[in-house]
Amino acid sequence: MPIGEHKPSFLHESWSLFAIGTIILFARFGVRIKTVGWRGMQGDDYFSVGVLIFYAMDAFTVHYIYFLGTNVEASAILATGATISEKNLEEYIRGSKLQLAAWYSYTALIWTLKGTMLCFFSRMTIGTWHNLFVKGVSIASGLSFIAVFLTITFGCFPTHKNWQVEPDPGLKCTFKLQNFLVTTILNVLTDAAILAIPMPLLWKLQVPMKKKLVIALLLSSGLFVISAAIIRIVLTLSANPSALTINGWGVRETIVGIITVNIPILRPLFTRAFWTWGRSPISSSLRTGTGVGKSTDISGPYELTPSINDGSNRALGSKPREHGSQESIIGKDDLMNGVMVHTTYDISHEQDDGNDNWHGGRRGATKAVVHAGPNNV
Repeated sequence: MPIGEHKPSFLHESWSLFAIGTIILFARFGVRIKTVGWRGMQGDDYFSVGVLIFYAMDAFTVHYIYFLGTNVEASAILATGATISEKNLEEYIRGSKLQLAAWYSYTALIWTLKGTMLCFFSRMTIGTWHNLFVKGVSIASGLSFIAVFLTITFGCFPTHKNWQVEPDPGLKCTFKLQNFLVTTILNVLTDAAILAIPMPLLWKLQVPMKKKLVIALLLSSGLFVISAAIIRIVLTLSANPSALTINGWGVRETIVGIITVNIPILRPLFTRAFWTWGRSPISSSLRTGTGVGKSTDISGPYELTPSINDGSNRALGSKPREHGSQESIIGKDDLMNGVMVHTTYDISHEQDDGNDNWHGGRRGATKAVVHAGPNNV
């Protein structure tokens, strides 16, 4: 083990947080499978698979970096006039290569979390003008990730200087301040844009303030991620440069992101209906589009999505479940006034064939087309 800063409690914290984050992600998959089934999986579920992969990559690279060290610590040692043995030199080089890999996995993890939220909000706003804003933020987030990727790749060039130890390649290739600045600035800006997406919807909801605050907390997770990102860069830059400091706050930031992004999806875990055995996933499909035949599947029962006042007093976010039952974030009486949604809804109901089997699709299905015009949503 090379000479450097060592703190055994860091490994305990790192792996404990990794275990918590992994449990949360698997709980999310469990909720989604039970509520919508495998066929009902959407873009945010696939992004969550990416989150799990990048989260594991980040955890393992950070673990090995702790034991190997990086050229950040090596530069501090060389600055004192001390020498580094050949064995320690090789370990510093390997650790520096892993640190570069950790930058890629960390930023990929952060931006896949953004993708998860954007897909969730895309379903929540489908059929409304807010969906255009979601698409704009999605494009901006994609471009920001490209900017971060290019900064990590070319911020220190030639590439081999990222793991060079002797001679000292300079702070640009050891501490990599440019990575912190670009990543944090773009991370905060895109998170702020994502945070703004549900605000217009929440503002128009006619629900008690207490309930509105709870919903806002569920949907405004970006505020916590923004706070974690700012805290990380402030505390990292104010401390002595070391891989332990850099990775320690990175680990804490990512667990905050994983917890807050998945809170809205995990809500069904705290309902009695979810734990009632014999309940199946959503068996009906609610489709929306600009006309009959042009439809997009929407799945996920516990989400805010455009719905209509078709006489059944159905609320924003309600989803038909098997045998006609419904679940939603907002109760059936919490209706949203003043929003005009001109959308044709093609509702496909599944029917029992007499053998206790439920079938959907055009054959044997009952379809109803409802035009939502001046009605309140």
